[in-house]
Amino acid sequence: MAIKRSLVAICTVLLIISMIIIFLQFKENQSYERYISAKLSQSLSDFLTAILVSEETLHQYINSGNKEMLPNQATMLCYNFKTIGTEYEELLHTAKSLKKVNGVQTDQITANAAQDIHFFLARQLIGNGVLGDCTPAMSTLTLNDKQFEKIKGIYEISKQWSAIAKNLVPEATPNGVENVNWDLVVNDKVWVQLLKDYSTYAHESGMTGTNQFFN
Repeated sequence: MAIKRSLVAICTVLLIISMIIIFLQFKENQSYERYISAKLSQSLSDFLTAILVSEETLHQYINSGNKEMLPNQATMLCYNFKTIGTEYEELLHTAKSLKKVNGVQTDQITANAAQDIHFFLARQLIGNGVLGDCTPAMSTLTLNDKQFEKIKGIYEISKQWSAIAKNLVPEATPNGVENVNWDLVVNDKVWVQLLKDYSTYAHESGMTGTNQFFN
């Protein structure tokens, strides 16, 4: 009888310990999920804002009818395309780490293309000697024919990137992303689909992502 009571006591203690461990693991998983969600929300916010503002800035410039670009326009575009490349790469890394995508569904082309545009804007357009330096130009930039053609090509890419963003996150605008429901966007069906759609566009458009503009 004493042995039976001891076994019951031991089983009870083990059950309590198991429940405590399960509870702690649950809390840890909750904290991890909150951290990932917050990180994704920030990356997506920066990524979408940079895409939409870039498209709007390029639209205004192209439709102005002249080849002169204001210093703040060039600087804004430079920083935005740098952000697009950095955040896309971060989102892609997170998606692969969480096993949300594979190499067939997504790749680095979009990030590489954004980086290529960023380098073109920083070094060839603004004229900074340091690779990737978006330090503002001192005066209005007058583009030559080759530079203007490249800007038109960048605008075409920017319009497609913006269309993908607006399709999946219609609440996002060039004026801000305050009205976006980030809980919904962080859902796999939205942020993972964003990556897939950008990758699909990169392949269907023949984008190489390497030295398309910076050459």
